[in-house]
Amino acid sequence: MSWDSIESRDFLGGVPAHQLSATRLLSSPDPSRHHLDEQPEVYPFSEDYTGGDLRNGALRWGSRFGPAHRPPTAGLLDCFRVCRSRLDQYLARRKIERGVRLYGQNEQRLAVKIWLSALRGIRHRTDKFTLLGHLYQAYMDFGKYRESLEFANRQLGISEELDSAPMRAEAYLNLARAHQTLGGLDRALSYARHALYNDCGGGSTAGCVHLTVAAVSLELGAFSKAMDGFQKALAVAQAQNDNTLLLQVYVGLSELWRRLRDAERAVACAARACDLGRTPRALDLNTRHHRTALLQMAAALRARGELGDAHDYCNEALRLAAVAGDQGCYARAVRIAGDVYRRKCDIGKALRHYEVAMGAGQALGDRLAQMEAMDGAARCLEALRLQGRICNCRPLEFNTRLLEVATSVGAKMLVRRVRLRLAEIYTALGDNNAAARQKRAAAAWAAPACARCREPLAEQPEPLASLPCAHIVHHACMPESWSRRSTRSASGAAGAACAATECAECASPRAPRAPPPAPPAPRTLPSQDFPFGTPPTLRDSDLNSVISDHSSQQATSSV
Repeated sequence: MSWDSIESRDFLGGVPAHQLSATRLLSSPDPSRHHLDEQPEVYPFSEDYTGGDLRNGALRWGSRFGPAHRPPTAGLLDCFRVCRSRLDQYLARRKIERGVRLYGQNEQRLAVKIWLSALRGIRHRTDKFTLLGHLYQAYMDFGKYRESLEFANRQLGISEELDSAPMRAEAYLNLARAHQTLGGLDRALSYARHALYNDCGGGSTAGCVHLTVAAVSLELGAFSKAMDGFQKALAVAQAQNDNTLLLQVYVGLSELWRRLRDAERAVACAARACDLGRTPRALDLNTRHHRTALLQMAAALRARGELGDAHDYCNEALRLAAVAGDQGCYARAVRIAGDVYRRKCDIGKALRHYEVAMGAGQALGDRLAQMEAMDGAARCLEALRLQGRICNCRPLEFNTRLLEVATSVGAKMLVRRVRLRLAEIYTALGDNNAAARQKRAAAAWAAPACARCREPLAEQPEPLASLPCAHIVHHACMPESWSRRSTRSASGAAGAACAATECAECASPRAPRAPPPAPPAPRTLPSQDFPFGTPPTLRDSDLNSVISDHSSQQATSSV
């Protein structure tokens, strides 16, 4: 085909382009198919359209542009918002996963930074609850207990909105842990009990709740309740094959036996906890649990008299705490180092360590760590008083202050020990009436006694044993039939029933247990919540002396 054969050459030749019309380019329409004479229905665009007729958030476009138009499901802006929300949710989940991986690689601060950035963009309540749990645990590891309490309160609010019993149990558990560290033992026990009354799911959460109840009962001096909680937590850990929970249970059992002055059992439980931290299966364990096991091993060895090994374990825990930034673990390690120096009769170094531990506990708000450090300092002052190197005034003042701390926390065993110490001081001062008052107040709290012979426990170092019913007896009071039965069916109902028939505690009548009261309302603690005043301040000279002492000890051990 040539260019001249094109029918449109007439239009290219004579008529200018701007004069071309559509009628010359297009064929005439068929009148039978297109009714040109009828006026089409026109729908003018209105600027003052209010959009009052809505359907699922979208305008009824049929009333605006005619019935032939299908109304969209949402407007462009709504679609953009939905896409943006989904994108933010996806990015937030990716940040949470990345933070978990970094936290497992000991990059705690970077993980917390990523989690805080994800908290601003997360939308789903379930994911937000999980993220708040990660932040709570991270701040607990850093020693920021008041900030972690805020995250636990937000978790409780989300669990109430979703009306989820497992979430509510986890939130109550986190509140119990935070209040336990801050010294509110009654509130911690109440939160832990209400976590048990919610559906924990039967997994590791229930074991953690039993472990928290046991730890709080141990601080309150209820050793049988503590043993019962540890036994239940141990059963859950073994059923779930949870090494982390199992390590914490052995740490708690070691502390229980140490306070009852059974050093052999304390060292054995602490050794099993340390072995769990060293096994190849310990890849899922966080380093904070390994640090806790090291500190418990140091305390148990110090109670057994092996001061050199105890100091080595304490130095290792101090090094790991400094690397991880765990201030709470650092304060406890310094306090245990002070106990070692006190057993070595180096009162000067012990007092410096206790002062550092008291200052660190006050800065963190950790009443338990502060109370333990004050008890160690009071023992040092008592040793100096008995040696005649100081007068009775300073030990009297310090023990009176420690009594206020222990009473506010609720540590009954420590209260009894401090009152007996004050009675001796008042006797030395010649105030027999005050000494008698302190002795009567100390006798008001019944010391732990053997479940069979009713003789007091923890009066002197001696081997002890526990029954399937969670009561504690002297090892000499435990017949061989009980020991065989407990080793064969300690967790079974038959073993517990047989032991209960011969246990004096179980045979005694008991009043029916009342239902639990309502849980206390969540509260945000103030920056200073110490009813006993401000402890001695942390001085740079003391901290430098402690660091130099540990450095010299490490250099000597390496040589």
